[in-house]
Amino acid sequence: MPRKPGTSRAKHTDAPVPMPVHGVGGDGPTPVVLTGERLKLWTDVRNRFDLEPASENILRNAVEALERAAQAAEQVTAEGVTFRDRFGAVRAHPAVAIERDFRGLAARQLEKLAGRMEGQG
Repeated sequence: MPRKPGTSRAKHTDAPVPMPVHGVGGDGPTPVVLTGERLKLWTDVRNRFDLEPASENILRNAVEALERAAQAAEQVTAEGVTFRDRFGAVRAHPAVAIERDFRGLAARQLEKLAGRMEGQG
């Protein structure tokens, strides 16, 4: 079948436009503000142990993951574990998976930190 004049299957050659990433600015990722038990854990471990920079980074990752999990848990508590989609079907709240994933990340980071700190303290 003949093509209309001026149409082409050629791919566009314009350079891709970078898209902004949510939560990341010129100074890096948006910092996590620690509250409650997560702040206490961060402070207690740092005061009790003389952490190497790598171990401190692992601890930071763990407490930030716990903070994100707590934020997701608060959202689930406020909005419920499930919701109805536009077709009326019951779906799991996305924050349930977020909470689970961040708790798992925190557990792995704390295990890693414990392995590095065996024999200290």
